[in-house]
Amino acid sequence: MGGFFYLICKFSMKTVAGHLMKRMRLSQAVKSLQLFPGRCVSTFNKHFKMLKGEVDTKNQQYIKGLEHSMTLKQQIQSILSKVKSGGGEKAIHRHTIVNKKIFVRERLKMLFDEDCEFLEIGALAGLRMNYGDVPAAGLVLGIGKIHGKWGIVAANDGTVKGGAMFPVTVAKMLRAQRLALQNFLPTVYLVDSGGGFLTHQAELFPDQDHGGRVFRNEAVLASRGIPQISVVCGPCTAGGAYCPTMTQEAIIVKGIGTLYLGGPPLVKAAIQEEVTEEELGGADLHCRLSGCLDYYAENEEEALSVCRDIFLTLNMENIQTDKSYSQPVFSVEELPGLAGQKSIAKDDLYKILARLLDGSVFQEFKEQYGSNLITGFGNIHGFLVGILANCGPVSSADALKGSHFIQLCNHREIPLVFLQNFASQDFPESGLEKGLVLKDRANMIAAHACATVPKITINMGGSVGDHDFIMCGWSFEPNFLFSWPSAQTHSNYHRETGNSMDDGKKATDPFLQSTSAFSRSANMLQDGIIFPEDTRQVLGTCLEIACVGYRRSRMKKVQTTSAVLRM
Repeated sequence: MGGFFYLICKFSMKTVAGHLMKRMRLSQAVKSLQLFPGRCVSTFNKHFKMLKGEVDTKNQQYIKGLEHSMTLKQQIQSILSKVKSGGGEKAIHRHTIVNKKIFVRERLKMLFDEDCEFLEIGALAGLRMNYGDVPAAGLVLGIGKIHGKWGIVAANDGTVKGGAMFPVTVAKMLRAQRLALQNFLPTVYLVDSGGGFLTHQAELFPDQDHGGRVFRNEAVLASRGIPQISVVCGPCTAGGAYCPTMTQEAIIVKGIGTLYLGGPPLVKAAIQEEVTEEELGGADLHCRLSGCLDYYAENEEEALSVCRDIFLTLNMENIQTDKSYSQPVFSVEELPGLAGQKSIAKDDLYKILARLLDGSVFQEFKEQYGSNLITGFGNIHGFLVGILANCGPVSSADALKGSHFIQLCNHREIPLVFLQNFASQDFPESGLEKGLVLKDRANMIAAHACATVPKITINMGGSVGDHDFIMCGWSFEPNFLFSWPSAQTHSNYHRETGNSMDDGKKATDPFLQSTSAFSRSANMLQDGIIFPEDTRQVLGTCLEIACVGYRRSRMKKVQTTSAVLRM
């Protein structure tokens, strides 16, 4: 009997000891996350191999590529200048002078830190829709720093159709919330919207990925501990009234901010009573009587200042990242000449990497195995990353190498950067060979689909058929996905064929070519187009946003588990 009690006591002591050890490990994990938040390892540069990056700028192929890139750049810059003017001069005059509101892009400048340039998402969204042009989809979306903390801001543009929402606007709002969830970003909604555009109401709400999901996502973001703040600086009507009421904190501007399910005309029609917008759903009503909103602001400047101050109360660590890194040996200004070429060869890929990576150094993984997929380690803005770049059809060897490399990076918590570069339609002829290739490609798809580290995709030279899946295309929810101007994306092996009347238009207007970077950006099937020479800077910003978010989410999970163990 005594031996039995001895065993029970011994087992209990082991359980208690194991429990204490778990708590100690969790505590150490929290500390390590706080000490090494950015996983910056630029000191590895001196140990990696220097890439050969020399380019013959007098070569005719390079010169033609440069001319093509410059033509596309001028075209995009012209489009962006129009997009940034919102609904045009008359609409801006009515918005700012008559209605005494601040233009949406000025609101963002006032909200973000003074020295911070925000990363705009979906700038070309909403152009050439079948219901006309909707500049920036009527919603300016940007990621920047507020009191040193990364945050994402979704701001209605009241100069574009009165801030009304179209199907593409909903798609952009859902992308904003997905970015917030993936990158653990505090979210700000600057609400100034007349609600859904009436003639498209049927397309706004019925499906799972339509307007109603915006409110569902607000609840999910809150449950994950991601703060959400709204500033009511215009009308919030009908379903739109839920957006500010579902955020943790909401600010309303006196005189211009309103929130109600039905406006004064509806009240008049229903009960024959005349009421002003301010009486029905203004700042005084919702801050003093209904308690729906939390902060009363005399003007927009005060409202945006209050929003900034709320960021000081989020109790989120200002995770610092290492800014000491070396620049590439080769100039990024030479990238347009490489990008504009008809196809980017393997040698050119190495030259591109030499202009993207810190110190132009790279440690290649399985260099002798799998000739059409380059894999290896490098640093971008001080962040150690795993690079995957293809230069032709991904063979069985390439796919096996890719799967191995992705799993390696995921185990070591190294972010992945996919450089898509395949615009052909080559396929193995043999049935057996084709079967083996598809199986190995499927394994590579599964590897990156299940990887939990940040993933950033750049479509440089095109992405055809299942290569868009293999190289972490839009369907696989990378943290960010941008394209170079000339890149094409084909989701199947057959290009769309239109009638002869449409062919002429398609040849001159890239927005009508469904596979072009322009069309995909307009339809929110990617985060936007970037110029080749800006790629390194964009990658550095995206890596910092994604890695800080990854550390924050990991810290949150560790702290939650630790709290459960303390119970």
